[in-house]
Amino acid sequence: MATFLEGVEAITMACTLVIGLPTLALALAARQRATWVVAGSVTATAVLMWAKAANYWSVPDDGWVVVPIAVVIAAMFIGAWRADELPPAAGLGVGVIAGAIAGWLWRPCVGEQLAKILNDAESEPFTTAPLMIVYTAGALLPVIVLAALPHAWPTIRAIVTHRRVAVAGTAFGGLYALTVLSGQYNDLVGELHRISAS
Repeated sequence: MATFLEGVEAITMACTLVIGLPTLALALAARQRATWVVAGSVTATAVLMWAKAANYWSVPDDGWVVVPIAVVIAAMFIGAWRADELPPAAGLGVGVIAGAIAGWLWRPCVGEQLAKILNDAESEPFTTAPLMIVYTAGALLPVIVLAALPHAWPTIRAIVTHRRVAVAGTAFGGLYALTVLSGQYNDLVGELHRISAS
């Protein structure tokens, strides 16, 4: 429970925007399939963050690799936009790939529980991986609620799934891809991390 609550507390930290805003935009773009997309994204974000801490993933996120990352980000937002036309599993796949990229580009906002997860990730993989998912679910709780809201409260479905909302989410995806492609995204991530640490 403490891990989840620390994740919830991290919502207020600037460095959580690195995973929060792309997931939110993806959910808005996906409309009816937002639940599937967000489920895949939250899980994959946590797994990649954990894999980096456990030294299972050490691919740098700068240099020439920004080009394919930006292309994949753009493709994932196009996939989210078209998710209503695709089977639910396709929406889940879009979320997994987009979440993995968000987790790859994230830098930790360390709290007591997260620090323990990151420190023990390599030596205790089967304990820390589920805890990272719990932490990430807390940090992305507003997006999870947004994705579930139309199912729990059908009267709000027309607002959350409106085409203009989807356009806004997709437009953010385009901006996200361009920022990564230009090389400015790493600077932005670093600045958000600095703000959170101060």
